[in-house]
Formats: sequence, structure tokens, C-alpha cells
Amino acid sequence: MSPVIFCSGIMFGSAFLSAVSQILLKSSTRDEHRNILSRYFNVKVITAYAIFFATLFMNIYAFSVVPFKYGSVIMASSYSFTLILAALLLKERPTWRSICGNLMILAGIAVYASHLF
Repeated sequence: MSPVIFCSGIMFGSAFLSAVSQILLKSSTRDEHRNILSRYFNVKVITAYAIFFATLFMNIYAFSVVPFKYGSVIMASSYSFTLILAALLLKERPTWRSICGNLMILAGIAVYASHLF
């Protein structure tokens, strides 16, 4: 497997993990907290920021191989992952505009990704 394909996979994984951390943060806002400190220092929030921190290093490594013009497009997949996870885990109903926007994002990713291979 070529390094570009491997690092592109890392970027897709990083985008997915970013979406998971966003869902954790949103889920934490729905919880009742004892005080203002517990609102910011709880398991969900700390885990979400730890995931963000890990994805930072994943992206630094991946961008050392994948050209920036392709990497930024691949990272846009996090919007689609967030929409899907919010619908599945948080039971949020996506609007037709968010669905259309995500379809355009996925189409753009497909066009740009076809140049990688």
C-alpha cells in the first residue's frame, strides 16, 4: 500500500474521531452538572479534548505525506461523520439542508480523492 493511501486513511480516521469528540461534547451539554466546574471537568469533556489532541498528532503525521490540497478536502468528511453520529447516537433529526450540504461535501471528496489514486 502506498504511503499516500495509508495517510489518507489516517486522515479519514482522524475525521471520524473528531466527530466522536464533538458528539461527546454535545452529549455533555445535555447532562445535569452539580456546579460550574463539573460542567467543564467531567469524563465526557476530558475524553473529547483528549481525542482532539490525539487527532492533532495524527493529522501532523498524515500531512507530512498527503498534499495539503487533498488533505483539507479529506478532513471535510468530519462534517458527514458528525451528522451521521448525531442522528444515530443523539437522535437528532437532520434537516434537508444539512443532508444536501453533506452530499455536496461527499461529492467534492470523491472528486478530489480520485486524483490520489
